[in-house]
Amino acid sequence: MNHKIIQLVTSSVLGLLKEDFKRMGFKRVECLNWQPNTSKLANEMPCCIFYLYSVTENQELKERDPYQVKDKDADGNMYEFLRQPPIKLDLRYLLCAYAEDPDTEQQMLGRAILCLYDNSDLSKLEDMKEVIKHPADKVALRMLPFTPEEQLNFWRALREPMRAGGFYQATVHIQSERQRRFRRVEERVLDIHQKE
Repeated sequence: MNHKIIQLVTSSVLGLLKEDFKRMGFKRVECLNWQPNTSKLANEMPCCIFYLYSVTENQELKERDPYQVKDKDADGNMYEFLRQPPIKLDLRYLLCAYAEDPDTEQQMLGRAILCLYDNSDLSKLEDMKEVIKHPADKVALRMLPFTPEEQLNFWRALREPMRAGGFYQATVHIQSERQRRFRRVEERVLDIHQKE
């Protein structure tokens, strides 16, 4: 995967949500990657927010050793190189809904949660195929088990009133562009001389 993967995860999920709302008969629902702000979103209602609020390196999946890769150059000749390991990132999102009335808001939130649950393997989305080249590049979206206290702290940090929402995480990797070419030893010659 390359550097576009962060933006692509966000836009793919927003597109998925927008299509789902349309298919289910919700009218004019905007799907936005905006920081929640009640006054700013007043003119956008009804809307569903899928907001990227954190990007951190995943320490559990961190790879440390370079690995060997074979590729072809412009002339079609095979060459080998060592590539630095990819960086594994955890993308964290807030999912919430804004509408004129609480019933519509809760229906939208419930529909969005179900849509993300049923489509948690983001690798299968059409938009993602341009960066996913290998089965190991799977990108899954999962809901995080935030406690009510953690949720309250999140909303306090934004200086917004607390509202119902879900917190999600997708783990992706970005391939390093650092590489070091090498040549294999083709022949070993030992030369033994007798001392006089």
